[in-house]
Amino acid sequence: IINAVMEIDLLQNADNPMELRPMGGTPASTSVQSMGETDLRVDRDKALEIFKRFDADSNGVITYNEFVAAARLYQSSITARQLLAEADFDNDDMVTFPEFLRALARASNRPQASGLVALIKAIHVPRNRTEQLDYLDSYKLWPPPLVIPIFTLAEIIIFIIYSARDCDARPTLECPYSFSSPLAFRPGCREQAWRFITYILVHSGAQHLIFNMLVQFCVGIPIEMIEGPLRTGAVYLMGGIAGSLASSVFDPNTNLVGASAAVYCLIGCHVAQIVLNWAEMPFRVIRAVILGALIIMDLALSIYQRYFVQDHSVSYVGHLAGFVMGCTLGTAILRNVKPTPPEKILSWVGLGLAVALVIGAIIFNATYPHYIATC
Repeated sequence: IINAVMEIDLLQNADNPMELRPMGGTPASTSVQSMGETDLRVDRDKALEIFKRFDADSNGVITYNEFVAAARLYQSSITARQLLAEADFDNDDMVTFPEFLRALARASNRPQASGLVALIKAIHVPRNRTEQLDYLDSYKLWPPPLVIPIFTLAEIIIFIIYSARDCDARPTLECPYSFSSPLAFRPGCREQAWRFITYILVHSGAQHLIFNMLVQFCVGIPIEMIEGPLRTGAVYLMGGIAGSLASSVFDPNTNLVGASAAVYCLIGCHVAQIVLNWAEMPFRVIRAVILGALIIMDLALSIYQRYFVQDHSVSYVGHLAGFVMGCTLGTAILRNVKPTPPEKILSWVGLGLAVALVIGAIIFNATYPHYIATC
């Protein structure tokens, strides 16, 4: 309706009188002055397009029932009687196209008070606005997130237990010595299969724990609020498994502790969410830029520490594997508000890659000779 209100050009400023054109296309003799309007005209083609949306049976008139159906379809609180009162000038309980044009011209003076304008405005909400609202509605505060807090609490409790054992209840940044834990992943203990996942519960020091817990909450809680506990728990555990499997293949002499791979998997899930719901996601560009900047900075820091500082205490390949698992598996199991055919193909490709990489790493661990013979 009004350009500033509707984001369409249905009513345009003009110096000439308004022309009303009947269905046949010939301009009618009625001018804006005859209806008390002096500064606006109606774009007939756009008005006809909207008229046809209301005229469900395409018989050239909008009936009471068709107004009721339109108000229900576009979730408008405007009543059919109000719409007829605005547009039915001959009181026959139906609106012809010339009457529709005349009603629009009259409504142009007071668009905020017009039920017809409000209903048409509902039609011309930006294309993806409804999907954006659906995406925002997917965030649930109840039931509250449970998986991330439970894993976080378990990791803190285990850290306290090992601190009391190894550090006389006074942990430092490099204590407890959790690499000796039966939960830690050690290359020589690959027959103890539980270590491929339980290593995420133990940490090498207070600094390691605090950093992982902070990032875990920041990236994990939003994921669980929209995806729920089952999907969130699945990707979290698969991120941990991916980290230990990748480390055993590409960094076979490294012991592994900490939830970093699972946390990076959650970060990868954010990437998958953006890809799957780009059209529906509010503030998608800002979110993508921030996430991309964080990933690039972390990647640059990891490369610097590994190859320039020669820091081999961190399993960067485990971090990368967790991130890749989040990106690939996430496309298959995370929520897609409005899936498209390309996105469905991407989901199957992501699932296939995740499964293939996991199976390949398992076969490697089962068949390749161990680099470290003893646990």
